[in-house]
Amino acid sequence: MTPDDPHPSRIVGGGINTRESEQPVVVTQMLGIDNSDPIREEALRARFLSFDPLFDAASNLVAHQLVLRGRTTPADAPPELRQMEEDMLLTGLYSLTQGGLTNELPLLVRISTGVLFSDIPQQLNHRQMIWCVAIDNEQHLVRALALQDTGLTYCPTLNHNNAIVQDSASAWRYLACHADDTPPAVAACLVVEGVRHAHTQARWPENAWFKGSFFSGDTQPTENTHEHAIQLDLLAIALRQSVETLVQFFRLNPEMTPRLLAIANSQVGGLSRPAESAAHALVMLGPQRARRVAALLALAGKQPTEATRHYAVTALTRALFMGKITRLGAPAESAAAAFEIGLLSIAPHALSLPVETLIRKLGLSATSARALSAYPSPEGAMLQLTYACENNDVETLAAYAQQLEIPLHQISVAYLDALIAASALDAALH
Repeated sequence: MTPDDPHPSRIVGGGINTRESEQPVVVTQMLGIDNSDPIREEALRARFLSFDPLFDAASNLVAHQLVLRGRTTPADAPPELRQMEEDMLLTGLYSLTQGGLTNELPLLVRISTGVLFSDIPQQLNHRQMIWCVAIDNEQHLVRALALQDTGLTYCPTLNHNNAIVQDSASAWRYLACHADDTPPAVAACLVVEGVRHAHTQARWPENAWFKGSFFSGDTQPTENTHEHAIQLDLLAIALRQSVETLVQFFRLNPEMTPRLLAIANSQVGGLSRPAESAAHALVMLGPQRARRVAALLALAGKQPTEATRHYAVTALTRALFMGKITRLGAPAESAAAAFEIGLLSIAPHALSLPVETLIRKLGLSATSARALSAYPSPEGAMLQLTYACENNDVETLAAYAQQLEIPLHQISVAYLDALIAASALDAALH
């Protein structure tokens, strides 16, 4: 959405927009590059940074770890390679902190002991940052404890071959472990990597944080089709990546382009003139509408059936309605967040995946995860109101209308408006 959309709450003339403008993008600078050449945070992330999610035992998103996108440096890699990749990671972190970290969740950053003895942690520290480091001797221990006394937060790695971290366990708020280790009896929050199976995760305390294929959803269920896997990839890109990354997706998957153009050139896309290619359409739509059109395509698939058309239209109806209800005064993080939750509420059915897997795979925010998992939240209440509208459940409607302090007639008008607007999508999917 752009702030100058003539009809921001309607499909006609503006596409799938909410009234509020896009959240400001943090502008950052690359280390060593003149300040006159800023780099946006989203471009920086798309270029070489990734924010790997960490979850608790209930699959709630609790933290992220900053890593280099697509890189896994082996333990026996040459020191020069490890140094280069650490420099790249810290360069990206510098840019993010210069612009102001926007993530409210803790951010884990793994550093070498060489960085531990530099000024970098103090220069780049942020209240939500947790520095992960291997402490192998007394000198490392003394340095980390001294920095922690100044307000920094450290997460040492437990090493069964070296008891120095175990012996100092009471000094740490966080301790890193591997899923194959024996869970230690400590008060610290355990950060467990390498979780691949449910029975592995079950051995660890409920307050632990987990990272691994079981939680990230890297392993697809056998019943999930190849097409569903492509749709899930598109949905993940549409939610969190740049328009440039979306363009690249359609270059690699040209069979998806005709349906994208059908949606973009319909009233749902709201383009002022027809687009001729995927790249043309995505650029003309602008970042927010491009992501939303791509998300609808991900839900419908390249060859929509009657069922998937219904899923996509339902998703858009819910999204538009929740955006409207937010603007009427319902408590929510934002109209854009409410729109996203409404859109994603149909995804478990459209992609034949459990909610927990979608949350992990898509790296959803805590706000979205709570609402979709039926945990009590303002957005969750709005989603229940949406279901009540769909089912014409007058009693539930009245209860939520009173809870949200919105008159019933305004809710009815908002839902009817969303239903009519979303119906334009059905024609684009035939």
